[in-house]
Amino acid sequence: MYEIYIRPLIAGLLMGLANIIPGISGGTIAVITGIFEKLVDALNGLSKLKLKRIELIFLIILAVGELSGLAIGSNILIWAFKNYPFYTYSFFFGLILFSIYALKDEIKGFRIVEFLVGVLLVVIPYLISKPSSIGTTDTSHVNYILLFISGIVSGASMILPGISGSLMLMLLGFYDGTIQAVGRITKQLVLSDVVYLLILGVGTLVGIFLITKLIKIWFARARESIMNFILGLVAGSLYPITPSLHGSGNTGFMLVWFAIGALLIMVINLRGTRAKA
Repeated sequence: MYEIYIRPLIAGLLMGLANIIPGISGGTIAVITGIFEKLVDALNGLSKLKLKRIELIFLIILAVGELSGLAIGSNILIWAFKNYPFYTYSFFFGLILFSIYALKDEIKGFRIVEFLVGVLLVVIPYLISKPSSIGTTDTSHVNYILLFISGIVSGASMILPGISGSLMLMLLGFYDGTIQAVGRITKQLVLSDVVYLLILGVGTLVGIFLITKLIKIWFARARESIMNFILGLVAGSLYPITPSLHGSGNTGFMLVWFAIGALLIMVINLRGTRAKA
């Protein structure tokens, strides 16, 4: 019951929230909630039109959770990051930091090279240049070819842990337009917003399917290497979401939100362990 319905729903909700925030990866959330390999398998099955019934149920529930997360995030979470970025990032920092400890059971042997490659792949872009929000919020005047390509890049980034799909949209100049379109479409249907999100969505799906095929091949040939690489990606993602980089606040409240994030992951993993027992 928990593994089939509850875990993918929670994971989808958190992935939806994460994919809105530059610097936080939906792929990281998939890893820390324990659904990453299952997601890769299901998406590969879908791309080959050989989807098992259990995988179809998993993807539907995950999609419901993610769409809910996107709808909530486009309003509540955007408000939280605008008004209380320090505490909101504290929550996600606790979420991800505690998940690194939880990942230890997935790795049989630590490999420093793969781990460091993962860390550096996430950290270096932030050290080179701080991303800025560029581009228009007017969805009726957009280069749709570039929008589609941006969707492919963003989709691939959403699956890879530690690499933020929304960050890629920001760097490519489509983040503001996407957030505005998602926010508006939850209140009123506008044709330009529908076309914008449809093209971006198709590009995102193409990117997701392409990257999951590559990951599936890597899992089959060198699972320990990819798990150490993923661990590095997750560890590296702590840098861009460090609370002190996003403002300041009360240390006590920071620790409270840090603990809430850690507790959430602990509960998810505890429930999953019991469900498997």
